[in-house]
Amino acid sequence: MQPAGRPADAPEPLRMRDMSLARRASFWGFATLVVLAVLFYAWWGFAFGVWIDNGVYAVVITLLLFGLSGMWLMMPNPPAPASPPR
Repeated sequence: MQPAGRPADAPEPLRMRDMSLARRASFWGFATLVVLAVLFYAWWGFAFGVWIDNGVYAVVITLLLFGLSGMWLMMPNPPAPASPPR
């Protein structure tokens, strides 16, 4: 059954379960960096009572950017459309 607004000949998007084990493990490893960034920022704020600090921002933004960009790179890619024959 096709979702509404989707042509019948459109390829199905790939899902997480269609990814290889190594690619899926890498995806969740990068997702762990995102969670680690949020936890580090919250821990630092509660432990030291300082929520505005350039050093903490540097660590958090580095973890977030590596995590989000890695997750984006590991996401399953949709199949490329075939070029029309000439």
